[in-house]
Amino acid sequence: MINTSFKLHNFHISAALVTLVFLFFETGTAQLEKGSDKSIFRGASGITIGGIQQQWVLKDTKGNEVGTLAQQSAPVSIALPLANRLLLSVSNSGVISKFEATSSMNIVDTRVAISYVFPGEKLWLTGGISLPTGKTQLDQSDLNMTAFLGQTAFGYKVPTFGQGLSGNASLVYAGSLTRRMVLGIGVSYFYKGPFKPLKASNVEYDAGDEVSLNAGYDYITYGKSARLSFDVTGTYFMRDEISGSGEVFESGPRVIATILYALKTESINHTVQLRSRYRLQNNFISSNKKYDASLQIEGQYSLGTMISSALYTSFVGEGKYYTPDQVPAGISYIETGSAQIGSVGADISIVTWGWVQPTIGARYAMGSITISGVDYDVSGIDGNLTLRITL
Repeated sequence: MINTSFKLHNFHISAALVTLVFLFFETGTAQLEKGSDKSIFRGASGITIGGIQQQWVLKDTKGNEVGTLAQQSAPVSIALPLANRLLLSVSNSGVISKFEATSSMNIVDTRVAISYVFPGEKLWLTGGISLPTGKTQLDQSDLNMTAFLGQTAFGYKVPTFGQGLSGNASLVYAGSLTRRMVLGIGVSYFYKGPFKPLKASNVEYDAGDEVSLNAGYDYITYGKSARLSFDVTGTYFMRDEISGSGEVFESGPRVIATILYALKTESINHTVQLRSRYRLQNNFISSNKKYDASLQIEGQYSLGTMISSALYTSFVGEGKYYTPDQVPAGISYIETGSAQIGSVGADISIVTWGWVQPTIGARYAMGSITISGVDYDVSGIDGNLTLRITL
C-alpha cells in the first residue's frame, strides 16, 4: 500500500512540475527561433525521470542485525533553453525513507536555476534558488533517521529533508591555454535561509552561508584518445546560528580535489577517478572548542563498452575510506562518520531509441561504518532506472 501511494504521489508531483515548466516555456519563448543551430545549449533540452531504490542493512560487530535503512526516490529534472545563451533548469524529487518503525514520505526542496553564457563562450553565469517545498519541523524519530541517512558514505540521493529557502550564484571562466588544454576558474556564493527543524519547537536554525573558489584544467591528447582532468575547490563556511542562542557552530574550511584520467581505445572506454575531501577543525562555539573533521578519500574505476549495436554497458568498482568527525560529548567527544566501504556494479543504456534513452543500473556494497560512536558492519544495494527524454 505504501509503495502504491508513493508511485501515485510522485506521479502527480512529476506531472505538475512538467506541466508548469512547459507552460512557462511555451509562453516565454514563443518568439524564439526553435532549434537554432547557433544555440549554445542545443541538445540540452530534455526531461530526466528516475526511480531509485537504496537499502543498507546494519549489523553490530557480533553479526546481529540492528536495522534496515531504506529509501525510494523519484527524481525529475527539466532543462529548457530559453534563448541562444540562456538555459532554465528545474528539479525535484519525491522520496520515501524508512528505518525500523519510522517511515516518512515527502518531496524535497524544488531547485530552479538559470544559466547564461556570455558572448565569446568563456564566461558562464548561473543563479539558482531552492524553494522550501520540502519537509521541515521533524519529530524525534525523523531526526534519528536523518542521522543515518546523512552519512556521506551511504550515498543516499536524498540525505536530508527540507532546509528552507536558499539560493546561490556562481561565475565561471574557461579558456584554452593551448589547443589541447583548457583552464577554468570560478567563484560562487551559497545563501542559506533560516528554518524550523523541530516540530515541537519554534526555534529557527540558520546554517552559515558558503563562499567557494574553484580551479581546474582539462588536457586532451592530440588523437583525443586520452583525457586528464584536475579540479580543486576550496569552501569557507560562515557560522551557524540558533534564534535566541546566537552563533553555535562553524564548519572548518574544506578543500575538495578530484583527478580523472580517461582512456578510449577502439572498443573500450576506461575511466579512473580519485577524489579527496579535507576539512580543517570544526568550531563548536557553544563549548569554545575545536574538534577534528573527517578526511574522505574515494576511488573509482569504470570500464565501458558496446555489447551490441544498441546496448552500451559500463562496469564500475569503487572504494571509500573516511576518517571520523569528532563531536563533543560532555567533557570528551565521540567519533562518527568513519567508514571503509567497497562496491561493484554495472549500468546498461539503450542508445538506439532516438529521443528516449533508458538506463538501468545496480550496485552492491559492503564494509564498516561508525555512527555516533557505534560500530556497524554494513551491506547495501542500489538499483535505479533513468529515462532521458530529449525534447
